[in-house]
Amino acid sequence: MAYKNLINQIIEHVGGESNVQSVVHCATRLRFVLKDESKFNVDELKNLTGVLTALPSSGQYHVVIGNHVPQVYEELITLYPGTVADAKRQEVHENQVADKKKNPLGLFVDTIVSIMLPMVNIMAASGILKGIVILLNALGFLASDSGAYNILYASSNVFYYFLPLFVGYSAAKRFKLEETIGMAIGAIFFYPSLVSLLQNTEKVKTIFTGTLIQSNVSTDFFGIPVIFNDYSTTIIPTIFAVYFTSKVYHAIKGKLPAIVESFGTPLLTLAISMPISLIVIAPIANIISLFLANSVMALYNISPTLISALLGGFWILLVSVGVHSAIVPIAIANFFINGYDVIFPMITAHGFVIAGISFAVALKQKSKEQKSLAWSAGFSAWIPGVIEPALYGFVLENKKLLAMASIVSGIGGAAAGFFKVKLVQLAPGGIFAIPGFIEQGGNGLPTGLVVTIATIVLSTIAGFVLTLMMYKEEK
Repeated sequence: MAYKNLINQIIEHVGGESNVQSVVHCATRLRFVLKDESKFNVDELKNLTGVLTALPSSGQYHVVIGNHVPQVYEELITLYPGTVADAKRQEVHENQVADKKKNPLGLFVDTIVSIMLPMVNIMAASGILKGIVILLNALGFLASDSGAYNILYASSNVFYYFLPLFVGYSAAKRFKLEETIGMAIGAIFFYPSLVSLLQNTEKVKTIFTGTLIQSNVSTDFFGIPVIFNDYSTTIIPTIFAVYFTSKVYHAIKGKLPAIVESFGTPLLTLAISMPISLIVIAPIANIISLFLANSVMALYNISPTLISALLGGFWILLVSVGVHSAIVPIAIANFFINGYDVIFPMITAHGFVIAGISFAVALKQKSKEQKSLAWSAGFSAWIPGVIEPALYGFVLENKKLLAMASIVSGIGGAAAGFFKVKLVQLAPGGIFAIPGFIEQGGNGLPTGLVVTIATIVLSTIAGFVLTLMMYKEEK
């Protein structure tokens, strides 16, 4: 096992296996819930080779590893099976976090993150491919009526087209529901004949007229009006519906005779959950989604330049204390509601200025080991957009570099706001984000793409040059 020694030391400094209530991981961190929090030895953990930093955050204890955290996690739960976040233990983990937070909003954000995280890679890959296909079409290399274009475009869009299905599956795993039932709940939101029924404009009438929840109705369920909404590109309605379905499922499970239990529980679950999800839960969840999206845009529209500069400038600090994850789900929900996002463009510059800083630090280091770490951290920030290795390795310990990086990131955010740059395809960070700014249709190069490329180049150069001027190698 490649990480056995590191894992043994981590477990030792969190108080041993018996002190671990549960452990999960996110993109770069192991996240522990501990029985005795006083045994979390921050100083010793920070000094471990292979650990970028350690910090408490929102009722959990984070050990930041880097991009290879999934491999470390797999070895950890193999070596210490008592920490495995199986269904029961995961439930304990979430309850422990909830108890410590006493914050419904924080729990809601954590839930959304845990559901969306397994889909991030396919989401990013789809966004990159779609951007490339659109660019090839705009440049005349792929005709829109060609078989190649349609196959490639379908390949890039299939995830988004069936989004509720994937969200239903992931949410079912999160809420301890049979995955196939979760998928069925997601699929009901884009079932063709039902969509056609709801979109029957000849029978549309309006209810709650003149209120904030004014809605269109085109059919009913035994006299109960069914509100017309398009849920095909939303995530919160599906998540809420699957959560409700999981409660119904567990309330019924084990209550039926054994002879009908295998099919009776799913039967009653679907018969109860699907109508209620469509009639009650999805419309309420849709209002919440619209509220979030509209709130973001209302705040943004106050002053796109100023708001973008502020988020861009403070983003590095938000990442350093682990609270940035509260904003990412809002940006993703905003994208699916509006068809584009304005939050991710605000923070484009931060990874590239940190990459430039790391490259300059690598040149100024005398130690081969430190040079290697700095180059690695720089490429991690520049290519996949993961800044933690550089952030905890070089930037946070130097106040001048931290201030400079925040200022450059803020300027990049201001530029994105001034030109009203939009992310039109979901894509990962780093240079792989570029296809996300390629808009479909229009003439010439999209403004957002030009501004983004300029931001990438100038932020990298600024970080590199200013670090050469400011940085002195320290022991």
